Amino acid sequence: MKKISFFALLCFTVLLSSCSSLTVMRTKEIKAATDNSASAINKRLDSLVFIIDSLKAEQEKNSSRLKADFADLNSKVVEQGDKTESRMEEITFRLDRILSITQAKSVVTKSAAGSSGDKSTGAGDGTKNAEMESLYNASRSDYLRGEYAVAYNGFKQIYDLIKEGELAENSLYWMGMCMLDAGKKENAEQLFKSLLEKYPQSPKVCTVNFKLASMAEEAKKITEQKQYLQKLLGTEHCADSNEFQRAAEILQQ
Repeated sequence: MKKISFFALLCFTVLLSSCSSLTVMRTKEIKAATDNSASAINKRLDSLVFIIDSLKAEQEKNSSRLKADFADLNSKVVEQGDKTESRMEEITFRLDRILSITQAKSVVTKSAAGSSGDKSTGAGDGTKNAEMESLYNASRSDYLRGEYAVAYNGFKQIYDLIKEGELAENSLYWMGMCMLDAGKKENAEQLFKSLLEKYPQSPKVCTVNFKLASMAEEAKKITEQKQYLQKLLGTEHCADSNEFQRAAEILQQ
């Protein structure tokens, strides 16, 4: 009986030891599984945090871009508004110019119709001259602002209406300058030649001859250049002009 009890006790001890070993092994397996699961969860959390940070950064980037686009759009709206306002001022200015030209024509027509009555008082001529002076000054302003086409039309209106006198001579000269500065050199040349022909005693003759000489030089027409310079030097009332001195120096060279 003692042998059987001892054997049973031994078996129980071995069994208990085996169970303990299995328990330890299972515990390790559970711990390992738990650690792996925790590691996977941590990795997933890190991935989600990275995605969230990326989305946040993208949102901030888009927000900055939208702010920049809005600022740019606002700037363009303001700029366009300024251009529109400037354009409206330009249109108003041109309408005033057209009205001035129309009034000038009306004054000349009335002056011509009532010339017999005006001869005694000179009122018609005075009004016409005042209108022409106003139109001339407005056209000069157009020229200085680079509005060559508008300025040319103004000077041409004056020239066509009066034909004679210093104002007509100057208007014809500035018509030529408008063409020259607009790049239409052939038209400018014809207008300058017309001035020399119609107003040989005009103070503008000195300047026009020198300009024609310069244009001939640019066109490699040396003979024509010399002719204009010599014509300038042969014009008595040009002797005291700056163009006279410059023409003499060029011919000497």
